[in-house]
Amino acid sequence: MNRRLGAAAVCVALGAVSLTGGALAADLPVKAQPKPVDFNPFWAEAEYLAWSVTGDKLPALVTTAPVGTPLGVAGVLGAPTTTVLFGNSSVNNDWRSGGRITAGYWFDPQRSRGIEASFFGLENLSTGFATATNANPILTRPFTNALTGFPDALIAGFPGLATGNVSASETSRLLGAGALYRQDLGMWSGQRVSALIGYRYLRSSDTLTISDTATIPAFGTFSPTDNFKAASNFHGLDLGLTGDWRNGPWSLEWRGKVALGANFNSADISGSTISTVGGVTTTAPGGFLALSSNIGHYDQTRFAVVPELSLKAGYQVAPAWRLTVGYDLLYWTGVQRSGGLIDTTVNPNLTPPPAGGGPNRPAPVFNTTNLVAQGFSFGVRYNY
Repeated sequence: MNRRLGAAAVCVALGAVSLTGGALAADLPVKAQPKPVDFNPFWAEAEYLAWSVTGDKLPALVTTAPVGTPLGVAGVLGAPTTTVLFGNSSVNNDWRSGGRITAGYWFDPQRSRGIEASFFGLENLSTGFATATNANPILTRPFTNALTGFPDALIAGFPGLATGNVSASETSRLLGAGALYRQDLGMWSGQRVSALIGYRYLRSSDTLTISDTATIPAFGTFSPTDNFKAASNFHGLDLGLTGDWRNGPWSLEWRGKVALGANFNSADISGSTISTVGGVTTTAPGGFLALSSNIGHYDQTRFAVVPELSLKAGYQVAPAWRLTVGYDLLYWTGVQRSGGLIDTTVNPNLTPPPAGGGPNRPAPVFNTTNLVAQGFSFGVRYNY
């Protein structure tokens, strides 16, 4: 009887422990699963650009003088009566509009590693010039005579000798693209600093055309035209640092980069002359500054450096939207421009119809220059 009571007591005790343990386990709180991080790896930005670019420096191309100036002196550079109508200055250095598109991807929610790609382009900027003997009775194109070594001038208009006109135009273009990898280096003075490494591409091109028409009653009409096309394509390794500071909805970002690479410069020089003599019109190769001595296609490769600085402020107007305003400064070495292709020393024996003899001038020249592009940006950035 006692054994039965003992066994029953043990069973009751075990049941009580089981019930008590089950109740305690049920009372423990269940650990909630962590909430997923709200992470948008993609972002994109579109900007309007208002930039100015270094103009193309041209030599003196069109000159005039007061009526009564002797024929051998009219329009000759260095003469006190000569006035430059076109050239001896820079063209296409005004402000121009453009656009830039940038897109990126973050590899981690902390946004410590990412990539981005960008493209920008500025509108084509053109400068035109035209005049005729009704406005400037003496109209000339100055040059240095290769046969004498002295300044001289081609007559496009002169009272009692010839009437005519001169026109010139140049169009300049600039665009670029790049891709960067961004790696977070840490915090410094309240801002996140990152290293940048990537690829940089730039293209600059100019197209210059100069033409004149001279009608000489005793001989006929002569219209020489010269064309100078220059282009520079830069390919290089882009290295730099960037800093990003945030305070509430406000942000401030700075960048300093330098690209090291090569300029692949090219030049195309061409010319032709249309002559009408005795009612017969002919076209001959060679103009006035573009003759057999320098006409052709030329290539040149040069080492180049492209430093760039930028500063951009932003304000978050919505959870995924930010308005930005910034300033950019870009410096590009060794750029080929159209003005750098012009040799103003001319052998008159090579002008159509060529008589032969004398030095091969104008010669093909490749005077490069440095280009500065700078201006403001206004954009909107979207994280999606």
